Amino acid sequence: MFDDLDVCLDWHPSAKTSAEVQSSQALVDFIVEFRGQAAHAAADPWNGRSALDGLEFFTTGLNYMREHVKPSVRIHYQIQHGGDVVNVVPDYARVWTRIRDSKRAGMEEVYARAKEIARGASIMANVSYEITLVSGLYEVLVNRTGGKALYDNLTLLGDLTYTPEEIAFAHEIQKATGKPLTGIDGKVQPFEETRQDPRGGSTDVGDVSWLVPEIRLGVTTAPEETPWHSWAVVACGGMSIGHKGLVYAAKALGMTMVDLYEKPELVKEIQAEFKMRKGDATYQAILPDGPPPIPGN
Repeated sequence: MFDDLDVCLDWHPSAKTSAEVQSSQALVDFIVEFRGQAAHAAADPWNGRSALDGLEFFTTGLNYMREHVKPSVRIHYQIQHGGDVVNVVPDYARVWTRIRDSKRAGMEEVYARAKEIARGASIMANVSYEITLVSGLYEVLVNRTGGKALYDNLTLLGDLTYTPEEIAFAHEIQKATGKPLTGIDGKVQPFEETRQDPRGGSTDVGDVSWLVPEIRLGVTTAPEETPWHSWAVVACGGMSIGHKGLVYAAKALGMTMVDLYEKPELVKEIQAEFKMRKGDATYQAILPDGPPPIPGN
């Protein structure tokens, strides 16, 4: 899909407006299912093999592992099924698990350990288990040359400004989510140095960035410290605060695209940095070829 593309640009809503020159976290998403034997929990529990026991052994193992992974690692999970009724030993349990690290290699190391924990959990609970890969993403390969070209256009566009009504709305959002009433920040942020380990978060743009040079933009669409992936961000995206950010992003990306079309030497410099940062690494998707994996039940 990207073989004939010189440079790729993207933007993401944010609480700040900036040329994004920080990486992201590589991740792997997987489902672990445990299957046992149902039995009456009071009359004959000895005839049951609890799938929920297997799940709890697994999550306990993950949580004990947290002490022994690097600070850049993130582990989170959601128990999706743990049984149907309290008086029956559950014969099926399922947990959705995600592991991240600032580098794919680090993520894969922790993922391998997590799979061994699932195997051990099944042995302890005397149940069977199955792991289904759901998704996997690379960390972003930063391109500072492209980021600087975008940043120069942000300085030309200037800061986002807000009406008293929009500032009041921002304060109400912060009040409702228990945050300080600092308002909304539309200022263009300084061009940052790239940190070794990103703050957090993952994106499929990471995969694209290993195939073609990537220029990334973040634009303010919500108040400061608003909980992301929440109703509060959605509310701002549905009114003028979010709409302003959308139009601003379109302008910034459009201006940068014009630069790329009119300055072939800029494209060459961006591509040269891409090749330097990628080195001799070969992109290999975490997901296998074929149709997407769909977990059972």
